[in-house]
Amino acid sequence: MKWDDVIIDAAATDTGMRRANNQDSHAMVRASTPERWQKRGHVYMVADGMGAHAVGELASKLAVDNIPHNYAKAKDGSPAEAVTRAYKEVGALIHGRATANRDFQGMGTTCSTLVMLPAGALIAHVGDSRVYRVRNQRIDQLSFDHSLVWELVRQKHLSPEQAEKTVPRNVITRSLGPDPTVEVDIEGPLPVEHGDVYLLCSDGLSGPVKDDELGVFAGNFHPEDACRYLIHLANLRGGHDNITVLILRAGAWVEPGSGETDEMAVFDGVPRKKGGFRLANMLQGLKRRPAAEPVEEHRYVSTECPADGPIVDRLEGLVRHAKAQAIEAAWPVDWASLANHVRDAEERRGVGDHRAALKHLGESIALLGTAARLRKRDAGNGSH
Repeated sequence: MKWDDVIIDAAATDTGMRRANNQDSHAMVRASTPERWQKRGHVYMVADGMGAHAVGELASKLAVDNIPHNYAKAKDGSPAEAVTRAYKEVGALIHGRATANRDFQGMGTTCSTLVMLPAGALIAHVGDSRVYRVRNQRIDQLSFDHSLVWELVRQKHLSPEQAEKTVPRNVITRSLGPDPTVEVDIEGPLPVEHGDVYLLCSDGLSGPVKDDELGVFAGNFHPEDACRYLIHLANLRGGHDNITVLILRAGAWVEPGSGETDEMAVFDGVPRKKGGFRLANMLQGLKRRPAAEPVEEHRYVSTECPADGPIVDRLEGLVRHAKAQAIEAAWPVDWASLANHVRDAEERRGVGDHRAALKHLGESIALLGTAARLRKRDAGNGSH
C-alpha cells in the first residue's frame, strides 16, 4: 500500500432472527503511529464463538481482545510470525479456560484476521469465518473454510456437489480453544490495488447470502451502507445464526453520479466522506522501507459479481416476498418509504441503471429487515 492511501471501513453485527444472544465478535484496530503502521499495520478481525450459553460469546471476545494486543506488542518477528504466535497464545488461553471450568467445556471460536501492511494484505485464519476481496466486479474468497465439507473436497473424497448435499455445513474441523495448539493458515501479503474492497464475515452472513450478492453490495456502495444492506438481507433469508460483517475499501469513496473524484473526496488530508482516514499526514517524513516480495495468491472461490439485471431481478423477488410476509404478519414497516424505494428501483431498472436500482433495493431490504426485527422483539415481549 502507498503511504497516502485512504482506507474506509465499517462493521455491523446482529443476533439474527433465531438466536437469543450474539456469540460473534469483531475488532478494527488502526495503527496509532507511523512506526506502528510500518511494523504491524492495521488489524481487522471477525470471530464466531462456539459453546453453550455465553461460552461462545466469551471465546470470541477473548480472541478479538487479545489477538490484536498480543500481535501489536510483539517485539520481534515478521507480521506473519507475530500474528501466528498471537493466535496460538490466545488459543491456549481459551483452552485453559475451558479445561479449568466444567461450565466452559466445548468453548471455542473461529477467527479470521486481515492485516493491512505496507507490503500488502496479510490474512491469518482458523475456522470458517471468511475473508473476501472484491476487485473488478469479481469476488474472491481468500480464506479456506476449515469445515468438514471443504476438507472432504480438498482430499477428493467427495465432489463439491456431493459434499454440499450429504455433509452438514456447520461441522468445523479447526478452531481456537478445543485443542491446546492450533495450526494457523497464513495468506499473503497480497498486493493491494486502489479500489480493492475486503469483506470479513461470520457464516451467519456467508450461509444465507450468495457470494455474488456479497460482492455486488460491497463493491458498489459505501462500506457503512453495504454492511447495513447485507445484515438485513441475511435476516430476511431467515437469520438462522448470528451475523457479522466488516468491510474496508482501499481508496476514497466517491458516490457515483456526484461528479467528484478521489482527489475531491479528500481535502488537505482530511476525508470529507464518512468513515475514512488518510495516512499521508501521519506518515509525512517517514523513511520508506522496501516492501516484502508478495507471495502466491490463493483464490479458493472466485465469482463474478456485476450489478446487472439477473441480480436485480433476484433481489426484487426477495423484496416482493418479504413485503407479502410483512403484510400478512403486520410488521411495523414504513410503507410510504418502502413504496418510494420499490418504485424508484423499478424505474432505474427500466432504464438499465442497475447500480441505482440496487441502491433502492438495498434500502427496501433495510426497511423490511428492520421491521422484521421489531416484530420479533415485540412478539418476544408479548406485544400484539
